[in-house]
Amino acid sequence: MRTLHCNTLVIGAGAAGLNAADELKARGVDVLLVCDDFSAGTSRNAGSDKQTYYKLGLSGAGAESVRAMAESFMAGGGMHGDHAYAMAALSARSFMKLALLGVPFPHNEWGEFVGYQTDHDLTQRATSAGPLTSKMMAEALAGSVKARGVRREDGLSLLSILTEESGAACGALMHDGREFVAVNARNVVLCTGGPAAAYGRTVFPTAQRGATGAAIRAGAAMNNLCYWQYGLASLKVKWNVSGSYQQAIPSYTDGGNEFLPPYFADRGDMLDSVFLKGYQWPFDARKMAGSSRVDMAVSELNARGGHAFMDFSREPAGGALSGLGGEARAYLKNCGAEQDTPIERLTAINRKAVDFYASHGIDLAKEPLEVAVCAQHANGGLLIDRWWRTTVENLYAAGECAGAFGMYRPGGSALNETQVGSLRAAMHIAAHTGKQAARSSEEFKRLAAASLRRETAFFERAGDGRYADAILREARADMDACAGAMRDAGRMRDMLARVKRWLDEGAAGASPRQTAELSDTLLVQRDALSAMLCQAEYAGDAGHGFVARTAAKDAPPARLFAFETRLGETRAVPLRPLPEGGGWFETVWRRYQDGEVYD
Repeated sequence: MRTLHCNTLVIGAGAAGLNAADELKARGVDVLLVCDDFSAGTSRNAGSDKQTYYKLGLSGAGAESVRAMAESFMAGGGMHGDHAYAMAALSARSFMKLALLGVPFPHNEWGEFVGYQTDHDLTQRATSAGPLTSKMMAEALAGSVKARGVRREDGLSLLSILTEESGAACGALMHDGREFVAVNARNVVLCTGGPAAAYGRTVFPTAQRGATGAAIRAGAAMNNLCYWQYGLASLKVKWNVSGSYQQAIPSYTDGGNEFLPPYFADRGDMLDSVFLKGYQWPFDARKMAGSSRVDMAVSELNARGGHAFMDFSREPAGGALSGLGGEARAYLKNCGAEQDTPIERLTAINRKAVDFYASHGIDLAKEPLEVAVCAQHANGGLLIDRWWRTTVENLYAAGECAGAFGMYRPGGSALNETQVGSLRAAMHIAAHTGKQAARSSEEFKRLAAASLRRETAFFERAGDGRYADAILREARADMDACAGAMRDAGRMRDMLARVKRWLDEGAAGASPRQTAELSDTLLVQRDALSAMLCQAEYAGDAGHGFVARTAAKDAPPARLFAFETRLGETRAVPLRPLPEGGGWFETVWRRYQDGEVYD
């Protein structure tokens, strides 16, 4: 076993991990950035028609403030006020860093970064650099990290967070494909993305698995793991079919016939709902009588064993333009997209959306896209405080693995959180332990001895790889069937019992990496199912997952709570309110100079 040493270990090289390493190095912290595959992950391999970045409004004459943006975050329900305020307060700073690093966010001749309206928001704070915004972010940040001389180790898979006897994190156990690697670190920043392996049908890149389970094994609590985001995505190429793809009004067919009409009152209602999926792409239980009927129709067709396709070569029966309402007609007119076929309209609205599929060998003018409602983003994750610290001392989380969001979030706010969360963690580490040298090898061995013995023994157990693969396939298919956009409380309880049984039997695979994937998947599923069942007992909105309510008539609304899970048991906790913010300049100046703002 080889050992690496650093003050702060950053795990994951997506937009969050790169920014964490960059900000730590800029503050003089000895940082080591490690990842499994530098080219993998969501940041470099995910996107949509125009991938959105949500930030404070920086154009126009409308009223805007940090508090107004924080209130927009909170409006979705289930979100702590300090997280909302931090993400609003640091959004402009984080956005401008990316712009200065060269991410080509569009601006007008005056230099204003103009915006547009995104889902779950009524302002025009959203912006985009195109279908691959997060990829551009990662590339720009990677250049900055390289220029700063950040140490980096590729090809290391996270197996476990190492802990002291007190329970505090003191490093990590990793594997390079040949041997175990122990990392001695005073702080660990987990930036491994969302728990992509929990579902079978997802838009997460194939190479992304996530490592949330490693933090759970170390004793970390979870927050709001009941809240996921699901939406229509293509299957042959994993890609969100939001925005322009819907606004072009394609035909929805089962490979032959259109299947949407029975779900709508008339043709105009259907066409308008398809158009609105562009703005309202995520499945939303509040819109079961509106645009989410498109998701329902696709899900029910799949449940019957059928296949759903979006066909851009085929005009919806009766023609799209003749049946559209005023909002949709005005939009298409403003875009110069009043042609007679969906592919022509899509090309007029957003040529890059067509080019993306062409670059993957799919000609939308000829080949229909098979689509399904897929898991796309975890709004919940590790329970964090206002500095993005988890419940395990010295362990921070940023990006999608952090449970910073509630029931709903404005589209594109996840990209903002990768930058804000990693910046908050870097600020706190630099202010407290960033100047301390790495522990000596002897001290590290003494502190981590029991944890190393326990974790290496766990990953060295002989296991049957075929059996592990069979469990993974069954568990993921079960999550798709009963705990996705359409949820079944009875089946979720049955699945939770099976997951707990598998965990009790021991999650062992043929290799350390396979064992880690199986353990991570089952632990996340256990905590997610527990949170979903607890949340279903409360009244009000179901968020992005619809489940028949089991709540008593006088039960309080779920949106007023966050759902914390520890060791598979979930409880509802009241939300922390928005902080006051602001302050008298001289007072803030003094507190800043004394370092009190980092307490």
